[in-house]
This record gives sequence, structure tokens and C-alpha cells, in this order.
Amino acid sequence: MGLILVYTGDGKGKTTAALGLVLRAYGHGLKSIVAHVMKTLIYRGQWVGEYSALLKMSDLVEVYYMSEEALRSPRDVFSKAIERSIMVKPFLLILDEVNNAVEGGLLTSSEVIDGLRKLPSEVNVVLTGRNAPSEFLELADLVTEFKPIKHYYDKGIVGVMGLEW
Repeated sequence: MGLILVYTGDGKGKTTAALGLVLRAYGHGLKSIVAHVMKTLIYRGQWVGEYSALLKMSDLVEVYYMSEEALRSPRDVFSKAIERSIMVKPFLLILDEVNNAVEGGLLTSSEVIDGLRKLPSEVNVVLTGRNAPSEFLELADLVTEFKPIKHYYDKGIVGVMGLEW
């Protein structure tokens, strides 16, 4: 297996940090697959900014999310990402919000780990989302916890284009 990185916690920035790795890999000419296991990519009738940017990098980046083609559930998105990663052997696989999918009972930690074990050794994986299961923490080579200290949500500021979507 490649390296397993877990980005978890209640703070903002887990997906953003994972996508920063995609940007870094892209800069080195390395392929990535991004699977938004729990998120849709339209907010207020517009594509979220990160998806618009990732589309511009489609020569090296594949993106999967719910409601695309036959990907109607978190399990569909996860399975497609694993299947494509086995075929394509990207440098990086982002399983965005997979921790939340496990916590919500939409996937099991064992099926995620079984999927990870099928990946070629050159595929490095980032698992994001709150409340990462203990099994992911044990398996991981890196665990980073995002902890809120202060947030503009507390002032009632939400949905800022460019910061949130």
C-alpha cells in the first residue's frame, strides 16, 4: 500500500488541504483521482470553485461525485474511485468525506480498508471528514486533526464564495 493520510476533526479545511495535495501532484505531472463521497458539487446553482478548477486539470485529475452517471450513493462513488485507481494507478486518491460516510453507516470501515488494500502500491490515499474511525487512525501513516479555535460561522457568516464553495 501507498501512504495513507487522514485529515479529520471539527475544524474547517480538511477538503481544502487534500485538494492542495492534488495541486502539488499536478504541478509535478502526477495523476490524481478525487472522489467526493458525500458532497454534491453544486451550491446556489453554481459549480463549487474547486470543481471548476479541477475540471481545468482534467488531463491529470479525475473527479467523481454523487449524481454523476450511475453514481447515486456514497458506496457507488467509493467503488468507482477504487476501481479507477486500480486501473489508472494515480499517484494520489482523495476519498473526501469518507469518514462521514462511515460514521453515518453508508459505508463500513472494513469495506473501505478492503478497498484500500486492493490499490496498487504507488497509490497514496487521503481520507477526509470528521470523526475518522479508529481503524483508519491505526492504518494511517499520517493523521492530522483540524480543530476550530475561532470561526466566522459564529458571527453568522456562511456560504462565502471562494472560501466555502
